[in-house]
Amino acid sequence: MEQNADVKESGSGYFRFIIQKGASQIALRRFSDWDAVGRAAATAAGSNVRKDTEFYDYIANITERTLFDGLIMVTIVLNALFMALETDYDLKYKLFGFFAIADEFFMAIYTMEFLMKVYVNPGVYWKNGYNVFDAIILVISFVPMFADGGDSSAMGTMRIVRAFRSLRVLKTVSFIRGLQALVVALFKTMKSVVYVLGLMFLLMFIFAIIGYYYFGDPNTGDPENWGDLGCALFTLFSLVTVDGWTDLQQNLDDLGMNSSRIFTIVFILIGYFIFFNMFIGVVIMEIQHATKRFENEVQSEREASLTQKKHAIIQRQKNEIRNLIQSQTGNFTKLVEQFNKSLRHTDYTVMEDLCTSMSFIDIYLTTLDHQDTTANKLQQLYSEAILILSDLLEEDLIEMEQKALRERNIKMRA
Repeated sequence: MEQNADVKESGSGYFRFIIQKGASQIALRRFSDWDAVGRAAATAAGSNVRKDTEFYDYIANITERTLFDGLIMVTIVLNALFMALETDYDLKYKLFGFFAIADEFFMAIYTMEFLMKVYVNPGVYWKNGYNVFDAIILVISFVPMFADGGDSSAMGTMRIVRAFRSLRVLKTVSFIRGLQALVVALFKTMKSVVYVLGLMFLLMFIFAIIGYYYFGDPNTGDPENWGDLGCALFTLFSLVTVDGWTDLQQNLDDLGMNSSRIFTIVFILIGYFIFFNMFIGVVIMEIQHATKRFENEVQSEREASLTQKKHAIIQRQKNEIRNLIQSQTGNFTKLVEQFNKSLRHTDYTVMEDLCTSMSFIDIYLTTLDHQDTTANKLQQLYSEAILILSDLLEEDLIEMEQKALRERNIKMRA
């Protein structure tokens, strides 16, 4: 109280006293909001803590590493190589035991990968379609290990079941995002492709009926290629792919059916140059769209990563401010000085453009101009605030002097 009274006696000291107290109250109110947000985030994070924290962190750290994905990719490639070597009968006969052990080794790695990923985050794992596909492939790969038989029919079935092991190679789709984009594009083209194939089938059906009646006569026609609807459709499939159509046309020319050239040319123009190329065009367009979406996703992930880094820097600075406030022993000026000392020159901001590019220099200079303008406006605002505070201070001093003068006059009269 005595210190405050001494400060109030002088105008400048009283002015600094008001500004320091007001600024400290504003800062404490803002920082208290940050502290409340930080405590709420810490409480929310602590509510989801697992009991097996150390083992969970160990497994999660392994599955999130790039080396882990690389190991799985190498395993898939080696598995495909061993399956290719197994097709050599002599080599398989000599190294039968080695191939069996290698197959069990690959299955053990796939199973371990599945268990580790499900353990780390089962909810996210089963929501991903590629992970579900990997799980289905793993289950199919286990079938030959438990299904066995001794008779010839069972051995034939086992050969068919073992052939499904080749599906393991499709696990590469789960690790290469470019392949995932192409797979998504192919699935999205199914609707348009079905429409195109439907129109092509109607065209082939109409021309097959026409070809059957014109060229399918057993005595004067070509019954081998046009004798029934199935043969006619198969012949038209060869025409629409432009594969061996000259030989088919030559057979009709040898039978004296020169008018069949019009039939063949019209069908090739409509079926190949229009519908078949339309099918290819639809696939190419969807692949281009999928590639564009993939690039946008990569860009969004890069921007999200930069935002996360910036947020981490800001959060660290907020935590430092919160710690300073909790351990505050002096006034606000000392608190700000301590905070300035805690700032590090290693704090950085990730930028897309290089600092040596002309676009960056132009933007940087423009930013400096804006900062100068902002600083000038702030100085004007501060000057106006000081003038207003000084006027208020003068009014308070005049009132205090008048009050003191009235009290002195009253004492003198008494």
